[in-house]
Amino acid sequence: MAELTQELMLELLTKMHEHIDTLDASLEEIRSEMHCMSDTMTSMQQEIHSIYGVLGRHEGRLERIEKRLVLRELAEAQTRF
Repeated sequence: MAELTQELMLELLTKMHEHIDTLDASLEEIRSEMHCMSDTMTSMQQEIHSIYGVLGRHEGRLERIEKRLVLRELAEAQTRF
Protein backbone atom coordinates (compact mmCIF):
# COMPACT_ATOMS: atom_id res chain seq x y z
CA MET A 1 0.00 0.00 0.00
CA ALA A 2 1.33 3.41 -0.92
CA GLU A 3 2.39 5.67 1.85
CA LEU A 4 0.22 8.70 2.46
CA THR A 5 2.52 11.63 2.18
CA GLN A 6 1.54 15.21 2.85
CA GLU A 7 1.69 16.00 -0.88
CA LEU A 8 -0.68 13.13 -1.69
CA MET A 9 -3.08 14.20 1.07
CA LEU A 10 -2.95 17.78 -0.17
CA GLU A 11 -3.67 16.63 -3.71
CA LEU A 12 -6.59 14.49 -2.57
CA LEU A 13 -8.04 17.31 -0.46
CA THR A 14 -7.64 19.75 -3.36
CA LYS A 15 -9.55 17.40 -5.70
CA MET A 16 -12.25 16.92 -3.08
CA HIS A 17 -12.51 20.67 -2.69
CA GLU A 18 -12.91 21.09 -6.48
CA HIS A 19 -15.66 18.45 -6.55
CA ILE A 20 -17.47 20.09 -3.66
CA ASP A 21 -17.26 23.47 -5.41
CA THR A 22 -18.75 21.90 -8.53
CA LEU A 23 -21.53 20.35 -6.48
CA ASP A 24 -22.24 23.68 -4.76
CA ALA A 25 -22.52 25.44 -8.12
CA SER A 26 -24.83 22.73 -9.45
CA LEU A 27 -26.97 22.89 -6.34
CA GLU A 28 -27.28 26.67 -6.63
CA GLU A 29 -28.35 26.29 -10.26
CA ILE A 30 -30.97 23.71 -9.27
CA ARG A 31 -32.26 26.02 -6.53
CA SER A 32 -32.54 28.85 -9.03
CA GLU A 33 -34.45 26.66 -11.49
CA MET A 34 -36.78 25.46 -8.73
CA HIS A 35 -37.48 29.07 -7.75
CA CYS A 36 -38.33 29.89 -11.37
CA MET A 37 -40.61 26.85 -11.56
CA SER A 38 -42.34 27.92 -8.36
CA ASP A 39 -42.90 31.42 -9.76
CA THR A 40 -44.28 29.92 -12.98
CA MET A 41 -46.65 27.66 -11.08
CA THR A 42 -47.90 30.60 -9.01
CA SER A 43 -48.53 32.58 -12.20
CA MET A 44 -50.38 29.64 -13.73
CA GLN A 45 -52.51 29.29 -10.61
CA GLN A 46 -53.42 32.99 -10.78
CA GLU A 47 -54.30 32.67 -14.47
CA ILE A 48 -56.51 29.65 -13.79
CA HIS A 49 -58.25 31.56 -11.01
CA SER A 50 -58.83 34.44 -13.43
CA ILE A 51 -60.23 32.05 -16.06
CA TYR A 52 -62.67 30.62 -13.50
CA GLY A 53 -63.81 34.17 -12.73
CA VAL A 54 -64.45 34.88 -16.40
CA LEU A 55 -66.30 31.57 -16.79
CA GLY A 56 -68.46 32.43 -13.79
CA ARG A 57 -69.40 35.77 -15.31
CA HIS A 58 -70.22 34.11 -18.63
CA GLU A 59 -72.33 31.53 -16.86
CA GLY A 60 -74.30 34.31 -15.18
CA ARG A 61 -74.85 36.09 -18.47
CA LEU A 62 -75.93 32.84 -20.14
CA GLU A 63 -78.46 32.18 -17.38
CA ARG A 64 -79.95 35.66 -17.85
CA ILE A 65 -80.14 35.13 -21.62
CA GLU A 66 -81.85 31.77 -21.13
CA LYS A 67 -84.39 33.36 -18.77
CA ARG A 68 -85.15 36.07 -21.31
CA LEU A 69 -85.62 33.47 -24.03
CA VAL A 70 -88.01 31.49 -21.84
CA LEU A 71 -89.96 34.67 -21.03
CA ARG A 72 -90.09 35.58 -24.72
CA GLU A 73 -91.29 32.11 -25.67
CA LEU A 74 -93.99 32.36 -23.02
CA ALA A 75 -95.04 35.79 -24.28
CA GLU A 76 -95.19 34.53 -27.85
CA ALA A 77 -97.23 31.52 -26.77
CA GLN A 78 -99.69 33.78 -24.94
CA THR A 79 -100.14 36.09 -27.95
CA ARG A 80 -101.20 33.14 -30.09
CA PHE A 81 -104.18 32.47 -27.87
